[in-house]
Amino acid sequence: MDEEQGLLKRLREGDTSAFEAIIKQHHAFLVAMAVPLVGPQLADDVAQETWLKAMAAINGFEGRSKLRTWLARIAINEAHALTRKGKREVSLDSWGSDPGSPIASRFNEQGAWDVLPAQWHHDTPEELLSQEELQECIRKHLHKLPDDQQSVVIMRELAGLDYAEIAQALGLLEGNIRVLLHRGRQRMHAMLNHFEEVGTC
Repeated sequence: MDEEQGLLKRLREGDTSAFEAIIKQHHAFLVAMAVPLVGPQLADDVAQETWLKAMAAINGFEGRSKLRTWLARIAINEAHALTRKGKREVSLDSWGSDPGSPIASRFNEQGAWDVLPAQWHHDTPEELLSQEELQECIRKHLHKLPDDQQSVVIMRELAGLDYAEIAQALGLLEGNIRVLLHRGRQRMHAMLNHFEEVGTC
C-alpha cells in the first residue's frame, strides 16, 4: 500500500494525524489553484470549502485518481461557484467555444512570424513594470480566458498537474486538454507581449 492509500485508510478510520498530514501536503496547492480565480483574499475560503466538501465525501473517493486530482476538481468547482455567486449569475456559455488563436495575425500564410514577439528585458526597472503590476495583469487576463481554458491553464501551469490528471479531473480527452492549454497559453502570450511592447496591461 503506498503512502497516499495508507493516509486515506487512516483518515477514513478517523485518525486526525492523517487529516493533518493531508492538509499539510495539499493546502498550499489548493490555495494556489484558487488565487487566480477568486483573488488572494478569497483563496483560503475556497481551500476551506474544498476541505469540507472533500472530508464529507472521503468515503466515496475510490482512489482511481490521485487525491490531488480529486481535490483540484473540487477546488475549481468551489472557486467557480464563489465567482458566480459574487456575480449573481451562472453562465457556462463559453465552455467549449473557441474563437480562434489570438496571435494568428502575427503569422503569414507559410506559418512564419510576420511580426516577431518583443524581446523581454529586465535590465532596469524602467524597462518593465513592477513584478506586482505584472502579476495583477496576469491575474486579470487569466480571469478573461474562457472558463475551460482558464481551468486547464491553472491546473497545468499553477498546480503542475499532468495532462492525464487534468483530463480526468475535467472529464475531457487529453487531446482536448492540449488544445485548450495551447489556446490559453496563446492568449496569455498575447497579453505578455502587449505588456512588454506598451508597458501597460
